[in-house]
Amino acid sequence: MNVNAAGRNAARDYAAVYTNRTGLPGTKSEDAKEPVRAGGAAGKYRRTDSAAVYAEQQACQSKTASDKDIGTTFPMPSGVCRLIKYTKLLNEHYAKVNEENKRFDNPQQHIWDKYHNPQSPYFVRGLTNKERQICEDAELRVLDGFPAPVSSYDPVIQKAFGGGIMSEEEWNDEVRSGINDSINRIFEENGIVIPEDAELRLKVDPYEYRIIADGVDEALARRIEEVLNRGNNGKYLYGHLRQCNPADHGFEQPEQYLYDTAYQEKAVMWHFVNDMTGLDMRKLENRDGIIYTPDGRNLWDAVKEGYKEKLEKGEISALPMSSLYDVYQVYVKEGWDQEDERGLTVGYKDGSLYDLDTDYGYGPGQREWFDKSKERHRQFWENYRKEREETLRREKDIPAGYEKWQAEMARTEEIIAGLNDSTYNKTGKLLDQPDLKAMQILLDYAVENGRVIPLTKEILSLSGKKAAQDGFDMRA
Repeated sequence: MNVNAAGRNAARDYAAVYTNRTGLPGTKSEDAKEPVRAGGAAGKYRRTDSAAVYAEQQACQSKTASDKDIGTTFPMPSGVCRLIKYTKLLNEHYAKVNEENKRFDNPQQHIWDKYHNPQSPYFVRGLTNKERQICEDAELRVLDGFPAPVSSYDPVIQKAFGGGIMSEEEWNDEVRSGINDSINRIFEENGIVIPEDAELRLKVDPYEYRIIADGVDEALARRIEEVLNRGNNGKYLYGHLRQCNPADHGFEQPEQYLYDTAYQEKAVMWHFVNDMTGLDMRKLENRDGIIYTPDGRNLWDAVKEGYKEKLEKGEISALPMSSLYDVYQVYVKEGWDQEDERGLTVGYKDGSLYDLDTDYGYGPGQREWFDKSKERHRQFWENYRKEREETLRREKDIPAGYEKWQAEMARTEEIIAGLNDSTYNKTGKLLDQPDLKAMQILLDYAVENGRVIPLTKEILSLSGKKAAQDGFDMRA
């Protein structure tokens, strides 16, 4: 299951829409009041922001397709991928709507009329005020050349899926199912049979993402490692296990995740250097505060050259290099050890992976919490649909602020009518002395309602006298 291309597109759209990860029901920060447990941020601490920046790029930004993509059979675990089917649907829908909007002389006005003017022949009925705002914002963004925001409350998503965007827990379960299927297929294709009494363990190191097998005889373990360590399988398995930390859902954190948190910044720095140079900084000479490449150069010089080249090719976004250098210097001073005990481990038995040292995982016998979470998610959207119907009845297809807008228009028309009666004669010729009082009322009213923004420091008062305003001679 290779979803690299789709993941790259989703990451691009996702990054263009969100500056933070809010507003998605099923995540830890949504505004929909869907129930979540405390502790969602557990295990996410990083010592500096610079490492976090690069880690986020690793998770969300595309890399140039490489030989590592060949042979990958595990699904990509990134949370961005759970948005693929939603972004695809929204992109297709709003692209079509955008073409229709551009047929009008004033697309912005047409969009506004569709969602806020019941007198328009194009007015869309059957939407709540919240949905009207979502649709208007989406169409305006697409008109300006940006992707539509992803919202569970978008009528397009509601109509197609009925329950909003899947939760993180549901996504992790879907990825776990895909990994199980892939492992079982690989074992079957290669004639690998796990003894019934064996407790196979698969550990992934955080640097080279190599899967290490244990719990079976050495010959079988080496054979398992050979068939699983293909493409990005190790990287994807490690990423998936990191997302399965029970502490993210308010449960006790297994010890291995405590270790993982402690060395994540170190691992990110290793990956950064490796991505820029292809070198393993753990194995290089570290002398007098400098790490040297095999050809005797300062490793950081090689890092900067690699970064510049990737930046020019558009393979990477701009990074806080000075901050990354500060983190790099920490490990130059501390040195590197092989840390053989580091990594995340998962068990495998009877055709399924299961999480270690917890009752709150995604394996057989560990899913009671997940089933409850899934039921809460289902109940949340069932209640939302009922509340939506009540909201529609209450709002009666009258957009929020429409009555106020009507009143403003009526008052404006009244003032203009007064101006017409007193300023122009029956032939339409402007009289020598217009009704300045009526004009002042109109100006004040326009300013008060945001229709006019004064360009001077003071609101001009109309009078028949000459007056200086910010250096300009004015005469009414």
